[in-house]
Amino acid sequence: MTLPVSGPISMSQVNTELLISPSTTTITMNDSGVRFLTGTSAGTTDSMQQLLGKSYVIAANSGILTGSGSYTLPQTTGTTVKILAIGGGAGGGGGSGRTSYSGYFTGGGGGGSGGNAIYTLTVTPGTSNTISYSCGSGGSAGTFRDGVYSSGSNGGSGGTTTVTFGSTIAQATGGSGGSVAPNASGGAAGGASVGSQQISPTAGGTATEDATTGGTGAKGYSISTTVGLSIGSILTYGSSGNGGGSQNSGQYSSSGTVYGAGGGGGGCSQSDVYNYNNIFASAGTAGAVFIWWGY
Repeated sequence: MTLPVSGPISMSQVNTELLISPSTTTITMNDSGVRFLTGTSAGTTDSMQQLLGKSYVIAANSGILTGSGSYTLPQTTGTTVKILAIGGGAGGGGGSGRTSYSGYFTGGGGGGSGGNAIYTLTVTPGTSNTISYSCGSGGSAGTFRDGVYSSGSNGGSGGTTTVTFGSTIAQATGGSGGSVAPNASGGAAGGASVGSQQISPTAGGTATEDATTGGTGAKGYSISTTVGLSIGSILTYGSSGNGGGSQNSGQYSSSGTVYGAGGGGGGCSQSDVYNYNNIFASAGTAGAVFIWWGY
């Protein structure tokens, strides 16, 4: 809301703007909330006209934050700020560079998605509040198994995303990497270690015995930065990553979208005969942080 831009203003309207209930509560021009609206310091003479057009809460957001750093909230957030943390997605497990003649006729498992955690922070308007964050990285892709020549590796785990305001207020763990061929299992999803989970993170797909296509990478998340959306519309699922295909299929693994997605597992191809790019797994995608208020 915003106070009227012209005409008389009542203290009841000021209370409503300051989110004070009931609106008949007695306040003075020297109260901190009123001083925040007028922009004056204690002891300064104020008039009701200085409140014209003033707003206690201006709906806005931080935009999507990646990497690590800090974010200073504006002084028009109101009393509550919502924090979303997304952990890093895991990498897919490596596929196989040999066929059933070598006993490795199978793909690698897909990486699990990062978790998501939401926390509601209480702040005092008119004060300077800085939030620090560190976003988890995406897990590395596993290397492929090549018969007796190399053992390959599982996908790397996704990193943990942490948001602090004096102490940790939101933390989402990364997903687990997919297993290398053969009989490769999909990686587990991350979770919310601090804060509440908004939507369910997903596990990576499994590549079972004689399944020559790698497991799918777990779904990532999309974040809408449109001001005014409900929390259920802000955080939604992104896409899943593809597993690599079989033999000379030309189907390569990919990562899901957008944040915290798992990488697809590698496929299976006889590397000394066929085009074997499909046996490579994909990495997971990094996590992110989103901060919003007033809606």
